[in-house]
Amino acid sequence: MNNVQTFSQSSDQYAKHRPQYPEALFAYLSELCIKHDCAWDCATGNGQAAVSCAKYFSRVEATDFSQEQIANAISHPNVRYNVSPAEKTSFESASIDLVTVAQAVHWFDLPKFYQEVERVLKPNGILAVWAYRFLEIEPAADRAILNDLLVPIDSFWAEGNRLVADGYQSIVLPFEEVRVTQNFSIQVDWNLKQLLDYFRTWSAVKRYVTEFGSDPVNSLEEKLNPIWHKPEATKQVRMHLIVKISRKRF
Repeated sequence: MNNVQTFSQSSDQYAKHRPQYPEALFAYLSELCIKHDCAWDCATGNGQAAVSCAKYFSRVEATDFSQEQIANAISHPNVRYNVSPAEKTSFESASIDLVTVAQAVHWFDLPKFYQEVERVLKPNGILAVWAYRFLEIEPAADRAILNDLLVPIDSFWAEGNRLVADGYQSIVLPFEEVRVTQNFSIQVDWNLKQLLDYFRTWSAVKRYVTEFGSDPVNSLEEKLNPIWHKPEATKQVRMHLIVKISRKRF
């Protein structure tokens, strides 16, 4: 199963079970931008970041290579969705104030993507990319997730996922670095079903199921049930964001 297949498979589940990015991040990016005419949310998925950008920009262009993802995207009057690869768009040159890439830049052909970003960004425009690390809940739950899910599916992560696990250290953005002066994280209160549904959106889980015909999340559920006590109860889930930002000066 390749990347296109994993992201297109059950695309409606991404819309239902992927957590929203923190509002503070979009306010921060907006403050960095000189103009707020148009933002491009690249690899938009279900449009979570695009809709958040729409609070600060007059217009948002949101693209994704997956028709299935676009079909399940969140509707918003100021967001226009199109199926398009990251590396080649139909946008006019020097027409974009902000380019955002949430949880996806590690899949791109980076030299070609950077060339396209340089073409479409206005002078002083901003490129911002981010991803979230593995979640944290509480020690007992974290150990169960490590031993009964992360270890079994480890060989099924694609190389792009390894870049996230490495904290994007090897990803160098093409313009002048903007030092990120705030820490950003996702915090959600999930019951056990919400947590397990989120795990089932992972590409490595989908590849594991394709290979073995069994769902590793079912085994994890057995271990988490006594830790959770009541499945309908919620626990706080935290995901720290890796954020990188750069500014095109000319």
